[in-house]
Amino acid sequence: MALLLDTSVLEPDQRTDAFVDAMGRASVPCAIHLEDPAGVSARMNVWNLGAASLFRSESTGMRLTRTPRHVRSASMPVLAIALQESGIGHLDQHDEQRRVPTGELLMTDLTSTYDFSWTGTGASQCLYVPMDRLGLPIDSIRDAATRPHHSNLYPLMIAHVRELFRSADQLETDPAAEQLGEASIELARALVASITHANPDASAPRSALTLTSVRRYIRENLHDPALHPARIAHAHSISLRQLYKICSDNEFRLEQWIITQRLQKARAELARPATVDLPIATIARRAGFVDAGHFSRRFRQAYGVSPTRWRQLRDCSSATTSD
Repeated sequence: MALLLDTSVLEPDQRTDAFVDAMGRASVPCAIHLEDPAGVSARMNVWNLGAASLFRSESTGMRLTRTPRHVRSASMPVLAIALQESGIGHLDQHDEQRRVPTGELLMTDLTSTYDFSWTGTGASQCLYVPMDRLGLPIDSIRDAATRPHHSNLYPLMIAHVRELFRSADQLETDPAAEQLGEASIELARALVASITHANPDASAPRSALTLTSVRRYIRENLHDPALHPARIAHAHSISLRQLYKICSDNEFRLEQWIITQRLQKARAELARPATVDLPIATIARRAGFVDAGHFSRRFRQAYGVSPTRWRQLRDCSSATTSD
């Protein structure tokens, strides 16, 4: 866990600037207004789960306004899936005004303009999901963000976010933290796809839903070295040309994604205490790599260290934690 801000340890005249700085580091560029600058009180924490991250903010009344000028500044496209922990949130985005009472979920497209606020004291538990990891058209994501409650998965996502924050400190240091992050991204993808599928008027192409199935099929068969595009196409009853067209339409690099998933699987396995006695070549094969030398080269290119060195570093980290 990283503590971004705790105003209780600051002098009163330092708290406003500290709040603005911490919120700016935790989210995307926006204008920040405080309901009572002289009496601001806040605590902010972040946790990393691989590609996904968690952010909790508790504070006195505030307002975040993202303008067209802010949108033009460089920032990573992110979908924020937030559970209102206390207080009542208000969001104005994409010509939709939403009131978010305690216990309800809010999805915010952080690539666009918005106005979010609460009065009095409020708190929010937010799961940040990189949009490019969803593999869905931006219009589909934005459409789904305006009506998350239209999905049968809405209660499941609420329960998932709540449980993530209930044990966030332990989950962040778990060897499977990256896999948990990937699972959270998958649930977010399923939520968006569910909303899109439930809306017959949605503009999202069917190819986006097919791509969701393709990604799931790949993850389920990573261990098989015979996992090739032709086989993936056959499993989905489409031609190889259609498969590549779907990938192209969604800016999805098929072969690169397979390699990345295999490397992530192997990296997680190398960090598990239960596999410490397994040869690295065995772990590489379990992740679908046929040649151990090729695996080692790709691993070093991706993570900057060899598989052996990565295992050593994780062993040292585990030993330090246990001490």
